[in-house]
Amino acid sequence: MRPAATQVPADPLERFVEIFERLEVGRGWLESADLLRHSALLLTSIPGDVRDLAERLTTTAEELERSQPWWRRSSVGVLLAAQLLQSGTSVAEMQAEVERAGAMFRERWRLAGGSEEVLAILTLAQSSADGRVSREQYTRLVKIWDALNADHPMLTQKSDWPMCALLSRTTGDPATIARRAEEIYTGLHARGMRRGDELQTAALVLVLQGEAAGTVCARFEALYSSFKESGLWMGTQDYYEIALLCLAPEPPPIVLSTVARHRERIAALSPKPGKQTSFSLAAGTAQLELSRGGAGAGMLAQADAVLRIVGVLAAQRAAAVSASAAAT
Repeated sequence: MRPAATQVPADPLERFVEIFERLEVGRGWLESADLLRHSALLLTSIPGDVRDLAERLTTTAEELERSQPWWRRSSVGVLLAAQLLQSGTSVAEMQAEVERAGAMFRERWRLAGGSEEVLAILTLAQSSADGRVSREQYTRLVKIWDALNADHPMLTQKSDWPMCALLSRTTGDPATIARRAEEIYTGLHARGMRRGDELQTAALVLVLQGEAAGTVCARFEALYSSFKESGLWMGTQDYYEIALLCLAPEPPPIVLSTVARHRERIAALSPKPGKQTSFSLAAGTAQLELSRGGAGAGMLAQADAVLRIVGVLAAQRAAAVSASAAAT
């Protein structure tokens, strides 16, 4: 695996729109426009002709689908393909490393596998000198996951593996990382945020900030309240986007106005995205604009890509549960 040649464009919003509109031209009638929108966001930091990018995405998604039997194919295959392009990884490289490193995951989790495992392995491999997940990296991920699980056994699941892979790059022992996450989690709840998976994910993102728990919690509350006061309906599904926006260096009013401007442009796309999707995408493009040139821009882009895929998978599972409950 090799690092991709990525760079934040001068105008991330217009670059995103240009890529999505190109993807939309070739969209099949069974393809999800929302998945293509999220894929376009992942491709926004890859330079080059948009037609070439669209073709590469289609080719990679098709290769990814052909490489797996039907029962192992991901429901977010095109998003995984975009993540491979963003990370500079071929399908063959991914398969080889998932097969090799996945054996380590099964030492700890008998029912390992799936898109979350692929994302965790890709994330670890990208921070490895030789592009291969080391025993030390895997062990650190496990220790971080176990420390988080000790605090929240009902919340900490395989969906947290990719975030643990990102956290494994930070300094501090696993117990310290988990303690910071718990301080932020309880601090956000004390400020009115609802307990649950979404809040834990937000807390893990904020651990990447490296600042004191009280500081990042206050910034999160300020941003969340500002969006609500602007007239947006905010819920737990927005927590991770707010947490990522907390990593932007600008003050809350600038963040708010940037997201609002981006959302207005994205809401005008055809086909028209839903309100939640337009906010999520606007948060992503605004984050690219606000963090452009910053030291942590690369980490932000990767965290957004990882959490975007995990979020779509979680939304799909929630919709399936809801549909099942309605049918009974």
